[in-house]
Amino acid sequence: MYKQLVNIADHPNITICITADELSLRLATLIAALSAKSINERGRFTLAIPGGSALDIASRKLVLSPLRDEIDWSAWQVFWVDERIVSSKSPESNSGEAYRQFFSKVNVPKHHLYTLDDPIQAESAADSYEAMLNKEFNLKKGEFPSFDLILLGIGEDGHIASLFPDHPVLKENKRLVVPVFDSPKPPAERISLTLPVINNARNVVFVVSGSGKADILSRILRPDRLQAELPAQMIKPLSGKLHCFADQAAAEMLDTRAYNRTKISSTQGASS
Repeated sequence: MYKQLVNIADHPNITICITADELSLRLATLIAALSAKSINERGRFTLAIPGGSALDIASRKLVLSPLRDEIDWSAWQVFWVDERIVSSKSPESNSGEAYRQFFSKVNVPKHHLYTLDDPIQAESAADSYEAMLNKEFNLKKGEFPSFDLILLGIGEDGHIASLFPDHPVLKENKRLVVPVFDSPKPPAERISLTLPVINNARNVVFVVSGSGKADILSRILRPDRLQAELPAQMIKPLSGKLHCFADQAAAEMLDTRAYNRTKISSTQGASS
């Protein structure tokens, strides 16, 4: 089948990695650099992370020397982009799995991991998490938190966090956290950061891996005015920086023949 290639030169903040190992290393190196910069400037590093493959890819190199030994984990404050309404012991729990695969191996203080105690209902969980964000970021009414980093995977349908295509919560512009009762992927009940929160971050990083994401990545980079915007296309940081890290399989529908690899792969220029 004919593939219409997207010219990657039009998207200078994309890093294409040949191997999975390179993808993990480049992503981890950027996170470590953002951590050092944020701690130096603000005394802490605030990040919101997803579950799934994006966190797995990021954590592989972060839990190993030399990066593990260079990072000031005590200054990390970790929140979740979205969470499923399940027990923290469930393999479907984003925070539970993040602790098992990542945070149990590094020295982030447990009280800096902002999780919910086994949420049982999406609406109350969303309210509780929003209250937590208001407190930890010392927000005034109408303000949104400014995370140093929000890490995002992209679903094959273009969803990010638990914000799915054509869903009413995409129009939310006041709340920090919304309940989702009808996720097309189980479990049905979840909570999610809203688009205004994500777009208020200093840095947003997409992580895209595998041939199953090739079509959606090309669609995201080739906007179609005849179709509604996908959630991933709605990520447009107001004053921050958007990065995209992809492996070769996910980039198979991108034209990478005529671009400056050194420029595209640079991890410099992180937003202040």
